[in-house]
This record gives sequence, structure tokens and C-alpha cells, in this order.
Amino acid sequence: MSNLIQQIKIAQKAAGIEQDIHQLNVAYICNQRTNTCAQLTKLEQQQLLARYRAMNPNAGKKQLPAQLKMIYSLWGQLSRAGAVNIDSKQACDSFCEKHLQGKKLSQSAQQWPAVIEVLKQWLIRHKAKQGA
Repeated sequence: MSNLIQQIKIAQKAAGIEQDIHQLNVAYICNQRTNTCAQLTKLEQQQLLARYRAMNPNAGKKQLPAQLKMIYSLWGQLSRAGAVNIDSKQACDSFCEKHLQGKKLSQSAQQWPAVIEVLKQWLIRHKAKQGA
């Protein structure tokens, strides 16, 4: 299997395209000449790959690292618990910058575990205070 075909299969899966729809897409690209990507020309394979990448709803979106997702999740929990007034990424970033001596959260990956602990402890304290 060529590298281009492998990329097509990966893009097909990422876009959630079923095999029967894939075969229709292949036939469309080559004007009904075939329904398998192995029989497409290199140019047609590139067109199919571009088509699938454009169909991927997550294309171009960078996934956040798990620890950064956790930080934003904890911030949301703090907001729902009433500990913070504004539930936004910007508000969380501002808070974290204060604890990182002005450094951006995205540029302080080594400090993420410490920030997570600060937010967890804050949430625990707030919930304990609410329960008291």
C-alpha cells in the first residue's frame, strides 16, 4: 500500500467516512472509472486526500494537551461552584499568569502540574467552605 493510500485511509477514518461512501467518492474523483483508490492516478489520489482532509471537522484544530485541558476544566468547575465569576479561557489564563510570574500558561508546560494542584486545592477549599 502506497504512502498516499495510507494517508487517504487515515483521512477517511478521521473524517468518519464509511467504506461505501468512500467508494462513491473515489468514483466521483475519477469520473466513474473505478471505485478503489489503488487504481486512481497519483493526481486523483491527491485530490481525494484533499477532499477528505477538507471533510474532517477537526482539521486544522490543534488539540490541547491533556494537562491544559485539565486546567481549563478545573477553572470551569470553579466557576460552576461559584468560586470565580468569569468562566472563560482568558480569565483562566490571566489567573494562571499571576501564578507563573507573568509567563503565559501555554509557554509554561513544566508548571502545569503545579497549576493543576493550585486549582484542585482551591476547588476543595471552596466546596468545604460551602458545605460548612
